[in-house]
Amino acid sequence: MATMKDISRIADVSIATVSAVINHSAFVSPELTERVNNAIRELNYRPNAVARSLKMKSTKTVAAIVTDIENPYYPAMVKGMDDVAFANGFSFMLCNIANDSERFRKYLEVMVEKQADGLVLANVSRDEELALVERTGLKYVLLNRKPPAYDKNYVGINNTLTTELSVKHLASLGYRSIAYFAGNLQISTARERWEGFQSGMHQQGLKVDEALVFHGNYTSQSGYENTKKMLAEARRMPEVICAASDLVAFGAIKALRESGIRVPEDIAVMGNDNNPFSENFIVPLTTVDHPKYEMGKLAVELLFKEIEGTEQKLARQIVLPPSLVVRESCRWRGELYGLNSS
Repeated sequence: MATMKDISRIADVSIATVSAVINHSAFVSPELTERVNNAIRELNYRPNAVARSLKMKSTKTVAAIVTDIENPYYPAMVKGMDDVAFANGFSFMLCNIANDSERFRKYLEVMVEKQADGLVLANVSRDEELALVERTGLKYVLLNRKPPAYDKNYVGINNTLTTELSVKHLASLGYRSIAYFAGNLQISTARERWEGFQSGMHQQGLKVDEALVFHGNYTSQSGYENTKKMLAEARRMPEVICAASDLVAFGAIKALRESGIRVPEDIAVMGNDNNPFSENFIVPLTTVDHPKYEMGKLAVELLFKEIEGTEQKLARQIVLPPSLVVRESCRWRGELYGLNSS
């Protein structure tokens, strides 16, 4: 394996000059730089990454820990993180903990052992998990979820506004009886969306019917089971289901169709998060878009500022706005009865 000594011999320069060219640590004339680079190519030289990281006090590596990579909410977010890392000359590592606390601890140990420069914690927000991260001394940024009193670096979406937008849109279409399929309220995003649904109903002069509120989690199975439960137990059917996520909405539509109930003719369905599959689902889903790529991008940009020490005095919390995406799963009520909206 070639060494810097071999390069200095072939290029006829000092080892210090070779080091300066490789590490960009000092000015070297164009002529000497070309000689060193020619020797590097001739010898197919590869720097020792471990030795280099010790000298530079950086491994040029950042990592993201996500809770469940099978969730389609993640790909655009991960791409945003990876694009920023790559553009800045950093390697990007993705760690999927599959909602397993032991895997979370293990990955933290690996990040410390590999001397990662920083971490993005996507959907990791429990106090005990953050305490573990704090003990490692690693620089980190939270992405998408955070504890209520958290005041450090964070990037997320205005979850309360997502469901306020949903209810406002549904009310504008003439819907009054609205069921809500919630996520797990132990999760900050689910709590915020539930609060947004309640405030949205109040803003539109509508009453929340507790008999039409069903709690679950962000999965299609949850939406499916809660729809079956609603069909079996509810005193009356709602005009529309407002779901906490698109996956929940997918499950609801599947259960409705199995029961011979048409969407949106009999019951409309509203999603939340603009899943990549929502546009081409059985019934194209009206939903609320979360700028997931931008969230991932901003999280790593904020992490780099933390690594560089430019954000140490004042932490930043970036909360992005959502936007409405209108498709076919919700229609103006008059249209369903053959009336003209004009």
